[in-house]
Amino acid sequence: MIDQAAHPADTQAVEAALRRDLVRGDAAAASALPVLRYLVAAEQNAALSEEILARVKGILADIAGQLLDALIGSADRRAHAPEEIAVLTRAFLDEPVLLAHIHAAALEWQLTERLQERIGLDPVASPLIRERAGCGDALARGFLAAQANWSQGQRRMALPLAELPDAVLEAVLAILRALVGAEPALSERASAVEAEARRHHAAHANRLQWAERLVADLDTETALSISHAGVALFLTALSLRSGEPRDVAATATQPGQQARLALSLLAAQLPSGLAEEQVLAIHAGANLPNGLSGIDAWRAASILSNGATSR
Repeated sequence: MIDQAAHPADTQAVEAALRRDLVRGDAAAASALPVLRYLVAAEQNAALSEEILARVKGILADIAGQLLDALIGSADRRAHAPEEIAVLTRAFLDEPVLLAHIHAAALEWQLTERLQERIGLDPVASPLIRERAGCGDALARGFLAAQANWSQGQRRMALPLAELPDAVLEAVLAILRALVGAEPALSERASAVEAEARRHHAAHANRLQWAERLVADLDTETALSISHAGVALFLTALSLRSGEPRDVAATATQPGQQARLALSLLAAQLPSGLAEEQVLAIHAGANLPNGLSGIDAWRAASILSNGATSR
């Protein structure tokens, strides 16, 4: 949480307060994945949001089922033995790129549901998307369809392979390749599964790609208004404009990450007053130090990059 003991007016004191809270937040975030990995493996629910833990488990099992469907050719997911799903799921836990992405997706959906309940923000069609899709905007309509499919998947705790970023898909396929390497009979089939997964991924734009195309057509203030653009476009814009990975941007929506979110918004060149509005929209009741206007985009990016050592 932002330190409430002082609200410094000078820029150096503001930077010091933000650096201090950034370090605290980053330390908590750094411990999140190891804790998540342990809890999924141990099937325990303590020390982490049960909602997030259940969603991560569900999505990992769904991805495992998709690979087994493709590998074995089963039309019925229920035909896969729990032990088969468990083998892949355990292997997934050793891949931080995959685990971080699934965790970020779970956080994004959690924020999406929270804002739907708090301010009535539609999980699929934000005000911006309704406006543009209603005018026949092809990008908005493409994103709308992709967001609808993703939202339905999240409700089922499912995430299609085609929705994974390139690096995450490659990590998943590498795990499959490693597991079947000792089974010559499956190796040829695994190679075919990899080729088909890459072909399908390259041939069809996924939700994140639609979001990037749409955000590129928006000005910063529009894209970084979460109540107008919606959670998905907001996170994509925050990533593209601040230079941080989208999965990292999603972690800034967690409790205790107000400093990272504020600095990311400033690094994205959002005016300080609007940046504070967005922090409060996500972290209701957060206390930010006075004087954010004294930190420009370059300085905010420097603090994000260097943390407590930035001067």
